[in-house]
Amino acid sequence: MKKTVNSLSKWIPILFFILLFCAAWILHDDYGGFTDELLHIQTAEVNYKYVLSKFLPEDKIPDVPIYDLDTIPDLHNYVNQYYGEAVMMPTILVSILPGVNFSTADFLNFRRFYTFLNFFITLISFYFLMKFRFSNQQIAFVSVLFLVFSPRLFAESFYNSKDIIFFCWFFISIFGIGLFLLQNNCWGLIIFAIALGFSVNTRIYGIVLLPAFLYLSIVDHFINHRSSKRRLFFIFLTILFALLFYLIITPFLWENPYQQFVNALNFSSQQVGIDPNNLNQLEKKIALGNQELFFNDYIFPGKTWYYIPTWIGLTIPVINILFFFLGIFFFLKQSFRIKNVFSMNSNYLFDGFCLLLFFISLISIIISRATMYHGWRQSYFLYAPFIITSALGFANLWNQQLNTKKQWLIKNSVLLLTCLISFFSTGIWMVRNHPFDFVYFNEIGRYFAQQFTRDYWGVASKSCIQEVDRYYIDGEPIRLGVNADLTYGSAQNSLLRFPESTQAHFQVIWKNENADYLCFSYKNNPGNSHPIPGFEIIKTFQVDGYDVAAVYRRIEKNLP
Repeated sequence: MKKTVNSLSKWIPILFFILLFCAAWILHDDYGGFTDELLHIQTAEVNYKYVLSKFLPEDKIPDVPIYDLDTIPDLHNYVNQYYGEAVMMPTILVSILPGVNFSTADFLNFRRFYTFLNFFITLISFYFLMKFRFSNQQIAFVSVLFLVFSPRLFAESFYNSKDIIFFCWFFISIFGIGLFLLQNNCWGLIIFAIALGFSVNTRIYGIVLLPAFLYLSIVDHFINHRSSKRRLFFIFLTILFALLFYLIITPFLWENPYQQFVNALNFSSQQVGIDPNNLNQLEKKIALGNQELFFNDYIFPGKTWYYIPTWIGLTIPVINILFFFLGIFFFLKQSFRIKNVFSMNSNYLFDGFCLLLFFISLISIIISRATMYHGWRQSYFLYAPFIITSALGFANLWNQQLNTKKQWLIKNSVLLLTCLISFFSTGIWMVRNHPFDFVYFNEIGRYFAQQFTRDYWGVASKSCIQEVDRYYIDGEPIRLGVNADLTYGSAQNSLLRFPESTQAHFQVIWKNENADYLCFSYKNNPGNSHPIPGFEIIKTFQVDGYDVAAVYRRIEKNLP
């Protein structure tokens, strides 16, 4: 009987990942377009053009979706040249394969599923990392569920091709470190080097993992592997390979690498944007993040030290937060029992590494007054060491011994039941509120949700367009306002993801006074009311009593 149960338990994670993959295939195109979507595609195609121009005459470079290669700027004359797109580049390369003929909608939707695949790989990596760390399949599987039932990250895993991609490869880098440290497996070094290259290419501050890895590896070497000079050689070889790989996949570094890297650091620290009405401009235009809605007030996040901790505390499931603090408690408890450094095993070093990575990164963001905006999306990478520490709290509670086996079974049954109730409750919430699960606030945060930024990227615009399309009558196209909410045309991006027959129902309008219908996402708008002169609300999309988006119709015209 026990053998049968063990055999079945091995299949549960496999079945879960299969079902999750199938669900993603169904759900991946449910979310609207977001503000930066076309910008990321343009950046990837600028890099594509630059790389292929090294090998082919420009008139021989295969055409790509969305943009005409003749109209996009050269890499070194491009304002966003320092944004790496190496991870997403395969979506461009697939589109030029013989026999592949993507429509615009097909291409954009394909990118959604590809983006999720990165998150899917991360989940599998997390599962094996926890299995190596705790030598327990049940703990590993529950740990993965902590991440899956984190609604904001799960929703954004389909469309956020910058912050989630960075989170994923930052996490996979940690997986590589864990594989090497916990299993003494040199494949971990290869995974780390590749993942680090992708991480730093996506967001340059991923470079923090390099000194962190070096420090951890040297400490572990002198405590647990002093006799292995070969291991130390592999560590330094890994660093060289990681830097080389990063250089290869980052074209803006190919000329004057050092100065360009410094330029990229400066660019990242300034956090400036460009005018979305002119994506080809060559000058920086807009300072970002100086007017974020936060507790019903407009603030500059860099000057508010508790901005990121507050967003984390209000938008992560409460059970994950509780286990995070339990993880800290158990780690400190173990620390007080250590009598000398040579009693620190690899498990303890890895746990400490994750905790320090979280707190040092968070404190660095606070002290540097880094420019943040749109919630805490630029800090999603913090969730990697956070969720690992949450798993540490759960695992220690699970493994906590009691006087009798019966007491131990009762304790773990209650623990598992508590987790299942949380997962079920969050899962039902995600299903009920799909595709607006990206505005998840936890049981505490829901009381304050109207005081915070909600649909900052206009992702609800697809649902708005579907609602407006109900009023289409054969003949004159619907004049649809796409920038009433100042999400810079996210509704227009969403419209591109519809079949051409549906797109023909609409005329895109950028000025409210010329539109008959408006898609309005609640961005930096407090409360549940945002009247627009001359328009009435005909449909509101809500989650837990707070508005996410609304459809407006002009009053003075006789519209259907």
